[in-house]
Amino acid sequence: MKTYNFAALLVGVPLLMAFSIPLFGFISKQLAKWITVLTLTFEFLFSLYILLWHVYPFNVIMGNWVPPFGENLYIGSLATILIVVISFVGLMISIYNLWSAKYGDVVHFALLFLMFVGGSIGLISTGDIFNVFIFMEITGISSYALAAYGPERRALGGAFKYLVISSIGSTLYLFGVLLIYTQLGTLNIAEIAARISQTTPGLLTFAGILLVAGLAVEAELFPFNGWVPDTYTGAINPVSATLSGIGSVGGVYVLIRIVMTVFGKNGNFVSTYGNLDLMTLIAILGTATVVIGELSALVQTNIKKMLAYSSMAQMGLVAMAFSIGSRLGAYAGIFQLINHSIAKAMLFLILGVIVSFGGERVEDMKGLWYKSPFLAVTFTIGALSLLGLPLFGGFWSKFALVDASFQRGGWYDFIMAIVLFASVVEAFYYLKVVGYIFTSKPAVSEKIKVEISPAIPIAAFAILIIAIGIFPQIVSGISYSAAHELTDKMSGYVLNVIPTIVGH
Repeated sequence: MKTYNFAALLVGVPLLMAFSIPLFGFISKQLAKWITVLTLTFEFLFSLYILLWHVYPFNVIMGNWVPPFGENLYIGSLATILIVVISFVGLMISIYNLWSAKYGDVVHFALLFLMFVGGSIGLISTGDIFNVFIFMEITGISSYALAAYGPERRALGGAFKYLVISSIGSTLYLFGVLLIYTQLGTLNIAEIAARISQTTPGLLTFAGILLVAGLAVEAELFPFNGWVPDTYTGAINPVSATLSGIGSVGGVYVLIRIVMTVFGKNGNFVSTYGNLDLMTLIAILGTATVVIGELSALVQTNIKKMLAYSSMAQMGLVAMAFSIGSRLGAYAGIFQLINHSIAKAMLFLILGVIVSFGGERVEDMKGLWYKSPFLAVTFTIGALSLLGLPLFGGFWSKFALVDASFQRGGWYDFIMAIVLFASVVEAFYYLKVVGYIFTSKPAVSEKIKVEISPAIPIAAFAILIIAIGIFPQIVSGISYSAAHELTDKMSGYVLNVIPTIVGH
């Protein structure tokens, strides 16, 4: 297995620059914003190089101690595509922040934003289950503060709720890690995955439940997602876009990595040891999340809260896709996660421009076509992609999800029915908003002027959604390779990290 230690810069650069931001802030607050843009430009270009030139898979070896004796970062196909997505979304939001970051301490906002992005990339790349906890804390601390940022008092309530629930989740996860360590004496994900059957079945079951419960908070799965509506609604829109477009990606990755790699078995269907069947648990949590999220979004009059509940439902769909356990199911989950990250981040950024000229009720979207055709068209593109209509990115992931459910059969036919149900409910509330945008006359005829800084990321997201819809191979090839990494854990992950290990 090759090493590529320069890839440690993917984690190190944003964290280093985060703590250097105050130095630049002494010179100029605008300079602090531009340093954020430049840092994430480097992240995106470096990760894109790794993706396009097929540098992956590789290990980053810390201190010349080879795994499992030392700590490592593992950059496989799944980590590569998700780091590209995170760095791209982060770059677009940082460009947007050149216009929007104007409340309070802009310098510390930039610091927290880079900490959050760096922590999320660390979550995806670390090969150690305790370091997962460390990066959870880095992203957690920065996200609580980001959620509280802004002029509205409601932001504090949402941030506090997130702090409490996430802290409980982190504690549960840490207890799960402790139980596994007492059984196996190692924290390396690859070694644990190879030796997991050596553990005591009862403790293994309890540890698995603790790990899933802790990580489900970050993955926005019911009943651990009570923080989402208030936090997303209270935060300023760039922060809502950050939590939905970046935070959820890292949370789902770790959850699925633990369930499918640590607890998984090779073969078409995975993750059953004795009485422990985490895939069924994930399917139940995902299904409940979809139903509750979609029905809650349907009755909202505040469009920001509607998007928050919609975000929950989308993460439920992602979890349901992975729970199928097959390579096609994992492929659908990865594809759906990418589409969600891009489309939902764009919708929150669009809403941020609209709110700066008016309110955030659903009825405030009336006549948006007359106020700003650009915002009207781009919002519609994001909504139609989330609905899964043809020619938009979301179509291919939902189609793959239905296909994977059909191939699995059995009670997974119910999963397919839930996906179709979710699409129908989504159609009601998203098409209602789209109808307001194009068919209603605005109460106030004031034009919305979209400045260049927010226009660039919104346009980039919209173009990417359509490009993926027309040319799905942009992400389908790497997504299918990443699915193999999850479903065939020994050849896809374990032996790439520790080539000499023997599975038990």
